[in-house]
Amino acid sequence: MTKIARRGLGRLGLAAGAAATLGGGAARAQTPTTLKVIWMGWPDNQVNPLMEWFEKRNPSIKLAVEKIPFNQIFQTIEVRLQARNADPDIFICDSPLTASYGARGHLMDLTPHLDASRFAKSALAASTYDGKLASAPFGSSMQVMFYNKALFKEAGVAPPPADVAQRWTWEKTVEAARKLTDAAKGQWGYAFEQSERPYQLLPLGQSLGGVALSPDGFKATGFIDSPAFVEAYTWMQRLYTDWKVSPQGQFDPNIPVEMFGNGKIAMLVAGTFSVATLQQRFPNLDFGVAPIPYFEKGKPVTPTGAWHFAINPRTRNQAQTLTFLNDFMTEELHSLWFKLRPYPPVLKSIWDSEKATFDTDMWRIVRHELDNTALPRPATPGFREYEDLVRVALRDIQTGADVKTALSGAAQRIDREMQKYR
Repeated sequence: MTKIARRGLGRLGLAAGAAATLGGGAARAQTPTTLKVIWMGWPDNQVNPLMEWFEKRNPSIKLAVEKIPFNQIFQTIEVRLQARNADPDIFICDSPLTASYGARGHLMDLTPHLDASRFAKSALAASTYDGKLASAPFGSSMQVMFYNKALFKEAGVAPPPADVAQRWTWEKTVEAARKLTDAAKGQWGYAFEQSERPYQLLPLGQSLGGVALSPDGFKATGFIDSPAFVEAYTWMQRLYTDWKVSPQGQFDPNIPVEMFGNGKIAMLVAGTFSVATLQQRFPNLDFGVAPIPYFEKGKPVTPTGAWHFAINPRTRNQAQTLTFLNDFMTEELHSLWFKLRPYPPVLKSIWDSEKATFDTDMWRIVRHELDNTALPRPATPGFREYEDLVRVALRDIQTGADVKTALSGAAQRIDREMQKYR
């Protein structure tokens, strides 16, 4: 596999402009090609510099970027792709949806255009469908547990250690959370950043030995409703209904981060990218990090996988989209991206070029987890349906639904949805 040459792309991209000037007398400036891009709605200061860097490097290409909020992006992309036309040219792709988009013909084969040896193994696995590289790895992910040092000191509770060998159990976490919860102050002991999403919550059942979906990716019954997941999500439910240490109904992942920053949550499991938000928006917050807990009778399991991007195979601007692909895969761009939003890098070279940055408690935890405990979401063409139905069940469980009934109902509906992919 070879990376496409910039010089060759330049010739392709300029051919039409050169032809237009012949026979016209005085040469006229080439009209820039506009690429329509759907991107995640991260803060402007985490997105705009990437796009500006590209446009400065490629003055013959303009980017029309739509930044869609997290809670709307999946539906937005689905609607646009189902139209099966050339809009958008490029779109952000949550890595577990690669198989789903690929199965329905929404992804250009990127195998000839990416040098696979440059990427982390887990990133390549998440970008592969039907033996081909179907999405471009752009970032991985890892979660850690943030804690508010002042609230721990005030409650007289020793904080969790950063050493993975001394990782807390979920049982110990609840014990501490109960001491850190103060209803009169509106202060909660613990929260999940993504309290309804399989990405963050599947590891609970997996810690107890559960398997989230059949190995072939088509059967949920007997897996997501297995005893391990019933036990894990019964424990999760008690955070809200019995122990009352977690705030109910906070399904927007930005809200728990905001509450943690304002001192309303003492412990928060959230993505490494939240560090940038906390440091920028809450400069006086004194917080520490610790590994994600695990169940006492289980094993540590952590989530991974993140955002890739893809090229619409129906684009009418193939040369320009491949220029975008090539430039967004450079070390220069990935280094900039890491500084703007600290996802674990997918380019292996970044770990070496940014060694000083990674010499912190958080990044030492992340590297250990990626090598030892990280488990991606299930690979299946029906992940979109799987995620939606599991999310509904997790919302219901949070508010008191019978755990076994909710999971079994979701599993049966998932099995029916999967039939269309067989």
